Amino acid sequence: MRTRTSGPVMHGAAVGDEAGRTELLLRRFWEPPQEVKVPTGEGGHGGGDVRMLADLFGERTDGADPLGRAADAVDGARSLVTGLAANRSFESGLPVRAQALLDV
Repeated sequence: MRTRTSGPVMHGAAVGDEAGRTELLLRRFWEPPQEVKVPTGEGGHGGGDVRMLADLFGERTDGADPLGRAADAVDGARSLVTGLAANRSFESGLPVRAQALLDV
């Protein structure tokens, strides 16, 4: 998947559909490429932003999480520690154990 834009896009800035588009091509062996339509959805990220915010703030109206994929606070904390360990590793050039960062 690639995104084409007509100019620079700032992270977090609202952009309309005219600023770029997403194209997904399915390339099977010995067949011509086929374009797969990618839904844009309300709020960007294929509608994922709206669903994510509804999950976070308890306003989800389309039912439960049937696949059990929604993150909770523990998952969020783990992702933060993972990012912190990665940054420390980048700074030092050495492996960093996430568990060692939790000793406060």
